[in-house]
Amino acid sequence: MYLEGEGFSNLYIKLCKNVLTNGKTVSPRLMSTQEISGVTLKILNPRTRILNKEVRNISLAFAIGEWLWCMSGREDLEMIKYYAPSYNKYSDDGLILNGAYGPRINRNLNKILKLLQEDNNTRRAVIPIYSEKDVGLNSNDIPCTLCLQFMIRDNKLDMYTIMRSNDIYLGLPYDVFNFTMWQEYIACLLNINIGTYTHIVNSMHFYEKDRAKIITAAEAKNILEYAMPEMPRTNIEYQIKRCIEIEEQLRKNLSYSYEKSDPFFQKCSVTIDVKQK
Repeated sequence: MYLEGEGFSNLYIKLCKNVLTNGKTVSPRLMSTQEISGVTLKILNPRTRILNKEVRNISLAFAIGEWLWCMSGREDLEMIKYYAPSYNKYSDDGLILNGAYGPRINRNLNKILKLLQEDNNTRRAVIPIYSEKDVGLNSNDIPCTLCLQFMIRDNKLDMYTIMRSNDIYLGLPYDVFNFTMWQEYIACLLNINIGTYTHIVNSMHFYEKDRAKIITAAEAKNILEYAMPEMPRTNIEYQIKRCIEIEEQLRKNLSYSYEKSDPFFQKCSVTIDVKQK
């Protein structure tokens, strides 16, 4: 199935309708799901990464917190469980998450930047997420994402995410947010605009317990798309470093300050601050 559109919210509605109509029942690990296979979503404006709350009321504080957790290259449970206590059940040892994306992305980030800078037509800028060590591993947290690919076309940075599995209700909204933020960050480092975002999933599904929520999303009408403001290119690495520092200060109930000249990351900090109240 192939769906293409300007914004994420309206694509999400179409996806929910399709899986309700065409999905088949499968029960991996004895958990009943409704699934469609071979799904491609192409978002023409990746900045529409936040779903309209009439479709799915996501936690923006968690979305930003998870992204900063990944940006920091962290795999510890301590930070992420502040935003989602349920992550406890995915840790094998109560300390780290085996499938954390941050370390896997960060150790290859400079390599793919170099490839893109040296050859703006390259097809080799791929970051593997699912690794050989994950094959057959007995873990509560196996990466759902197989790889990320970046290509510069028409002087814009396109991104492709390939996933073995994606939960429409719990996972997809936050995956699209997280990965398109990475896309824009890398585009800023390359000093080019973002292009399109393509999300390819082999098993797109929802769990039966979430059926009513998927039906509600599928019935949404006249939905407006919200596009986040552009990420600033000036001093981008410093600004993200400051946002990571502020997040930690907020999470630990310490005092903090942000620079008013950085409206994008100021907004991220204020959004995280809502979690405190």
